[in-house]
Amino acid sequence: MADLVLDASANVDTLLDTATGRALQQLLQPQVRWWVSDHYFAEVSGTLRRLELHGEILPAQAPVEFAELCSAPLAIARTRPMLGDAWRRRGHLTIADALDVVLAEHLDAALVTTDGKVARSPGLGVPTISA
Repeated sequence: MADLVLDASANVDTLLDTATGRALQQLLQPQVRWWVSDHYFAEVSGTLRRLELHGEILPAQAPVEFAELCSAPLAIARTRPMLGDAWRRRGHLTIADALDVVLAEHLDAALVTTDGKVARSPGLGVPTISA
């Protein structure tokens, strides 16, 4: 079973079944172990809240997507041990994005993202799966 690191952008696109999310799912293997950093839940929840507040998703949809987020079978890595490595990448990435990259690096895994800026970041050092 392959290990993949899921970033917040990819999860939001797949949760909301966007065209990008559907395209991404076509690129993924069926049997994988999904990894996330513990900050991931706050990131995705915050994005769902913002989308709901701005009327980009229906008020009834947000709690459904939040419940799906909370029940997803994910392996969770603690953020604190990776902070130093993430901090060193701050020139090209946000700390949250850098934590995903560092986790992928530590696991020798690919990073799954729909954030083009992250996927094109110079010197990423990990393979990406992106749509």
